[in-house]
Amino acid sequence: MQNDYCPIGVMEEVPFASEEDYPYKRFLQYLEAAVGEVDITQADVIVSVGRGIGGPDNLSIAEEMASLIGGVVACSRPVADKNWLPKERQVGTSGKTVKPKLYVALGISGAFQHLAGMKNATTIMAVNKDAKAPIFNVAHYGIVDDLFKVVPGIVGKLRERKEA
Repeated sequence: MQNDYCPIGVMEEVPFASEEDYPYKRFLQYLEAAVGEVDITQADVIVSVGRGIGGPDNLSIAEEMASLIGGVVACSRPVADKNWLPKERQVGTSGKTVKPKLYVALGISGAFQHLAGMKNATTIMAVNKDAKAPIFNVAHYGIVDDLFKVVPGIVGKLRERKEA
C-alpha cells in the first residue's frame, strides 16, 4: 500500500531484505568454559564449602577430607565471591551444575541457587550449625553441629582406615 491514509501520517510499503541477503549473525564456533585445574562437573565425590568455613585459612580441612575420600573441593557463591576458591569451583545456578555420587556440604546453608546446582547428587551429606538451614531439606544425612568439631573427627577416622 502506498500513500494510504493513516491517522499519524502517510503509510508507505518499503521492501525489506531477507536474512539470507544480510546475514547479521552467524555461528563461528562453540567455546567450552575453561575448566581450570579441577573439573568439578566430572567429579564422583565433592567436598563443598560455604561461608561456615570461616576463611581461606580453614580450607585445608576440606582439602584433606576430599583427598582422603578421592574427591575434589568445591564451594558456594559467597566463597567464590571472596576469592577463597576460584570461580570454576563454584556450584550453583551462577556456577556449575554437578551430579556426583557423594556431595559433602560443609558450612553451606543451602540457598536455592546452590541447591539447584547440586540437588541431583546421589548422596548428600551436610554439616551445619543451623538446624533450619535449607541444605537439610535435600540432604540424605545431616549433622547439626560446628563443622570444626565434626570434620576433624571424620578426617581422623578416614586416616585410620587408610592406614589400616
